[in-house]
Amino acid sequence: MPLFDKNPALGLLAMEAIASWSNVENFLLGLYLELLGGAGDRAAIAYLAIETQSAKTQAINAVARSVLSDEHSRLLAAILAVAKTSQKSRDKLAHHVWGFSPDLPAALLLIDPRVAARETEPEEYRKHVMVYRELDFREIIDLNNRICGWGLDLRFILMGHVANGNGAIYDALCAEPEFEKG
Repeated sequence: MPLFDKNPALGLLAMEAIASWSNVENFLLGLYLELLGGAGDRAAIAYLAIETQSAKTQAINAVARSVLSDEHSRLLAAILAVAKTSQKSRDKLAHHVWGFSPDLPAALLLIDPRVAARETEPEEYRKHVMVYRELDFREIIDLNNRICGWGLDLRFILMGHVANGNGAIYDALCAEPEFEKG
């Protein structure tokens, strides 16, 4: 029996969590293109040719430093820092080994394949197993959706949209708890 047949609802949430990251990637591409002055084919081709997200983020930061004010650069850096954290969650979902335990019917299990390949003792193996429940997947999805919302807000700020009159959107973004930590 396939893994997600054991708990189809959690399987769908896991896939939604992975899929919600694609919206974050789309926001990052759009931001990169906007920072370069618009949706030029060459800029998009260059960005999409970059294989790792960290290199894409470095490209965004490099361009941003040359075109954004310090305050907007700091805001972008805060959004990208949260996105990096979210990407780590997505990467685990996409690249770790999935499992199921009848002892935890309301959960799906993940383990880093490097750990799975080297551990042979059940006690050591269990120490590295991550347990994902419905709330865990919903939190990942929610954070990815919030990152996309912040990205839209940032675009409104950068384009001088009337919705940011008197810096209202900027102030609201700066007050986000995730940004106040950094």
